[in-house]
Amino acid sequence: MDSDKVFQLQSACMDNDLKKVQEFLEQSPQDVTKVDLDGRTGLHWAVSFQYEPIVRLLLDNMKGIDIDQLSDNSGWTPFHIACSVGNLNIVKMLYERDVAPDLGLPTAQGVTALHLAVSKKHNDVVKFLLDNGASVRVKDKKLQLPLHRAVSVGSMALVELLCDKNSPVNAKDFQGWTPLHHALAEGHADIAVLLVNKYNADYQIEDPSGLKPVDVAANENVKTYFLANI
Repeated sequence: MDSDKVFQLQSACMDNDLKKVQEFLEQSPQDVTKVDLDGRTGLHWAVSFQYEPIVRLLLDNMKGIDIDQLSDNSGWTPFHIACSVGNLNIVKMLYERDVAPDLGLPTAQGVTALHLAVSKKHNDVVKFLLDNGASVRVKDKKLQLPLHRAVSVGSMALVELLCDKNSPVNAKDFQGWTPLHHALAEGHADIAVLLVNKYNADYQIEDPSGLKPVDVAANENVKTYFLANI
């Protein structure tokens, strides 16, 4: 059956079996973009497992194909996966094609490649995306910017990368929290101080319950450090 052939490709990609992938493509080149029950192509799986030779082979057989059209059941393209797993070589392979992926393309949850790379602290991937024009202003379905995620995971370097690209620092998410709220709530007092002192974050801003960022500080030590240094 045709579907059996498709699943064979996915299995070969997951098993890192370059020879089987090559044989499949020779026999059924037209099925290179067929999907499995998760809506994933072989490319999704090869990228997920970071099998670079297979990714390269698949891409050689996908000339002119827009990978933005290859979204799985959760709206993830191979490019989303590459940015999430953090393999810069694969990110570049997928991006440097005749049809480059849209850096602002959202998943079903409104998440962009930049959100994903930031969440996993893949600094080199984040820098690549920003250098190629990825927007720091796209919000996901929780109304969170990549900056909200950077402060939550406690990455000073990523906060600076995003803010230096003019990320809004006072944007509120679905619960009315700014990045500063999240920084203090997660106990990242040094990042909170940076947001205020270097990027002029508003420390008097309130959420819908009337809580200022300092009111949601993880503990008294965080609160004390923050107030002493702004």
